[in-house]
Amino acid sequence: MKHRYTITALLFLLLLAGGFVLLVTSFLGREGSFEALLKSVAQDKDVTAFLDQAESAVNEDLDRDHLFIQLYGGVQMLSGRRVIQDMVEDNSVAKLSTGALNFVNLGTQSQPGEDVIARARKTAEFADALEASDIPFLYVAAPQKIQRGAELLPKGLEDNGNAYCDAYLAELKWLGVDYFDLRPLFESNGIYSSWFFSTDHHWKPEAAFFAWQHLAKLMDDRYGFVTPSRFTDPANWNKTVLEDYFLGSQGKRVGSLYAGVDDFTIYTPKFETNLTYASQSGGFERTGPFQHSVCFPERVEEWDWFGGNPYTYYSGGDYGLATMTNHKNPNGPKVVLLRESFSCALAPFLALSCSELTTIDLRSFSGDLTETIRALDPDLVITLYTASTTKLDNMFEFCKTE
Repeated sequence: MKHRYTITALLFLLLLAGGFVLLVTSFLGREGSFEALLKSVAQDKDVTAFLDQAESAVNEDLDRDHLFIQLYGGVQMLSGRRVIQDMVEDNSVAKLSTGALNFVNLGTQSQPGEDVIARARKTAEFADALEASDIPFLYVAAPQKIQRGAELLPKGLEDNGNAYCDAYLAELKWLGVDYFDLRPLFESNGIYSSWFFSTDHHWKPEAAFFAWQHLAKLMDDRYGFVTPSRFTDPANWNKTVLEDYFLGSQGKRVGSLYAGVDDFTIYTPKFETNLTYASQSGGFERTGPFQHSVCFPERVEEWDWFGGNPYTYYSGGDYGLATMTNHKNPNGPKVVLLRESFSCALAPFLALSCSELTTIDLRSFSGDLTETIRALDPDLVITLYTASTTKLDNMFEFCKTE
């Protein structure tokens, strides 16, 4: 009799937990493992099998749907809280007045000072070292998620990224280093916040395409590297929008209920392309049209907010050193792009302007940067960063200018 009561209690608890999971998985719009198990039991009448599998099914659903993150974010949304603190300071998330998310550092933030001048001078030394080998250098300042002059953060928080970038570019100008500031273009074309994902710190593929259009024009005007206008014409590209498909790095920390999810756009050229994309550190070599070589369709095959990263559809991710060879443009320039994650979305488009585009991500690179670039013998070296002190320091760590 006692054994029977124990089984009954266990069954009741599993059904109670399972009912909660059923509610959540139903809310999230898909059948969970527990729901599938219940249907199987209803058909086979096998209670023993249900008891054997119910606990693991409930646990699988809880893990899969990141239930506790979702519930926590939902509660914070209902309470109107605009800052979600993380154990790691830089990973704390704030909700901007636009409704979008942004990483914030809750520690003390200093205004740009002598460190800006020092880093600009290091950049100038690096550019001079390349110029000694007849290799031109261009620094490209990528736009940041918070627009210059906009007060979007909760009261008491500040972001000095744009102030740092302004000071850094001013010093580069004084030192005679060639640079291109993308921020004014983004500020004067459309709604600035629409260039960025709501739940991620990166720009959207639409923004990367827009940046490429203007970078291609600049490469023509300043360096004589011509990109056929039909390539940069949006009319010659198909756009497929995957709706509610992307939960970015900021959104993954607070769940989809807190600030929603993002659409994700797939660009496919209507014109013929043929590229090879290879990386020894990444362990791959891919040859074929744009959408199967420099893009990774396998990254968007399944909808998975927490486990997937559709942003890596473009370029596949961050690799120490990788090369995109454009077989349709053998007479185009050879370009080296010193990059960070913003360039994931940009590099496949930029490769169409080149015969060969070599990307170097210094977070995963080892070796002497200057000597590596000299061995590649490019026609142009581009650094595209949001002006972050850490990223600039990485560049100086790996280059020797003596």
